Amino acid sequence: MNIAKSLKSLAPALMVGTLVSHSIFALEASRASYSFHGFGTLGVVSSDEDQADFVSSWILQPNGAGHTSKWHAGIDTKLGGQINAQFNEQFSAVLQVVIERQEDNAWTPAIEWANIQYRLNDNFSLRLGRSVIAAFMVSDTRLVGYANHWIRGPQELYQIVPITNIDGLDAVYTLDFGEWRNSLQITYGQTDQDLVFKGELRARDGVMLSNTLEYNYTTFRLAYLTAHIDLDSSNSNALFTAYDDLGHALASIPGLNDAATQAYALPRRYGFDNTPIEIYSAALRLEPGNWLFMAEWARVTETAALSKSDAWYATLGHRFNSMTPYVTIAEVNGETPQESGVTTNGMPTPLAITTTALNNGFNQYISQFSHAQQSITLGIRWDFINNAALKLQYQHIQLDQNSAGRLVNLQPDFQSGNRVNTFSAVIDFVF
Repeated sequence: MNIAKSLKSLAPALMVGTLVSHSIFALEASRASYSFHGFGTLGVVSSDEDQADFVSSWILQPNGAGHTSKWHAGIDTKLGGQINAQFNEQFSAVLQVVIERQEDNAWTPAIEWANIQYRLNDNFSLRLGRSVIAAFMVSDTRLVGYANHWIRGPQELYQIVPITNIDGLDAVYTLDFGEWRNSLQITYGQTDQDLVFKGELRARDGVMLSNTLEYNYTTFRLAYLTAHIDLDSSNSNALFTAYDDLGHALASIPGLNDAATQAYALPRRYGFDNTPIEIYSAALRLEPGNWLFMAEWARVTETAALSKSDAWYATLGHRFNSMTPYVTIAEVNGETPQESGVTTNGMPTPLAITTTALNNGFNQYISQFSHAQQSITLGIRWDFINNAALKLQYQHIQLDQNSAGRLVNLQPDFQSGNRVNTFSAVIDFVF
């Protein structure tokens, strides 16, 4: 898209030029002040699906509640700390470290935020370093459970973006006019994300543009995110290598050149190799009195093994003193791709059997990128003491007929199209 090319070319030049022109490295250490804040979640989840696992992130948690264990305590549990430094009126910095279960099942500390900020004036600020990708309404606070009414953001939408933070440059321009406030943010950078099963996702030339408009109890937000994606995983590498080897074998057999061409084309059609991806989103939040209404929508464009998909949710809640019950409906759709693969016409029988098995494995592979499901969630939050809240949440999930939804660790007897029921209980706290 022209908009993406324009943003990518302008963002770093504008931000770096402004940083240099205002001499951002001239800090006044003698006026510095520091503060520390912490947050955490203690929780358990159960699932009645014994042929797959329910997790909070399908790309970061290899197993969870259901098949691995009826009850699982490592899905939402986490502990985080944040240090804020204020050097002077213009310069500040933040470092946030979070300990939660990672893709290798280890509880390894990870840096979520690490940046320095320079405020040119009351309206314009710049950040350099690692920042959270604010693709959605509560992306900034998604790990701070106490700041949100849910136990976790609706997975149908909040897991549609596979990366959570970005290393680079960030600029925010805020303008107040009357009772209105408008914030325009542009981010440019890159990130590397480890995935389950020793995989890695690399995003380069990432650009995010978002605009947030606030008035009284109303917040409206629009965002656009684009990046070039590389996916490196043992499963995809082995599969694509097998097709390249098949192409070499078929090319040496008279009359099978067309089949060889098909074999060579599949890895290039479905592989993530500097592949562009685009995500659009819109959000609305209303908080009149004790009522809360939130709704968001997002679209991912078709690219490589990903089909075009739309995700949305709507939440309605009401606060009764220390109790806040809520209900959420959510959906992510998108057609599960079906690939005919390499034709076996004219192949020797042993090679035809091998090719058919390879084609079946390929369809299983690309089906992993389809997560179509619908859900309804009933929950309640109880702020029983200062700085801590107990949350209980029941979720009923209807998987698409050809999809495993957001479930992971699928077993041989797993059936797509199932209905899954989960129950979660957590205590969120800040200190």
